[in-house]
Amino acid sequence: MTSRQRGVGLIEVLLSVVLISVGVVGLIKLQAYMDKKAEFAIKSTEALYLAEAKLEYFLSRSQDGADGTIQFDTIGSGSETTGVYTLNWTVSEPGLTPELNSALKVIEISASWKNREAETESVQLKTMLSKFSEFD
Repeated sequence: MTSRQRGVGLIEVLLSVVLISVGVVGLIKLQAYMDKKAEFAIKSTEALYLAEAKLEYFLSRSQDGADGTIQFDTIGSGSETTGVYTLNWTVSEPGLTPELNSALKVIEISASWKNREAETESVQLKTMLSKFSEFD
């Protein structure tokens, strides 16, 4: 039995178009996913930089409040907005002995922003700050 069929049939053409279409749709979805993750990486790095800068500001304390520094007793909770980022910081006592509570502060800094879906993303830093430093 010999076949006299020549060329490509309509079903083979439709099947190849469907397979190529599925592959293209998959690549488009992958590109959108990678773009979203790249944006998160950039935004979280910038937010982390701002939070670290605020933490460094708190670390620039001094006993006498010289230029560009702050006194330990004046460090308190607050917030500020820089561009699309909102920084919130909470300053509290560590809950230890009265002597340690007056010499230590717990600082929690949160930097938040809205992503492209208008959902809030954030990064947090937490540290303890001593009243005493090696330079005092």
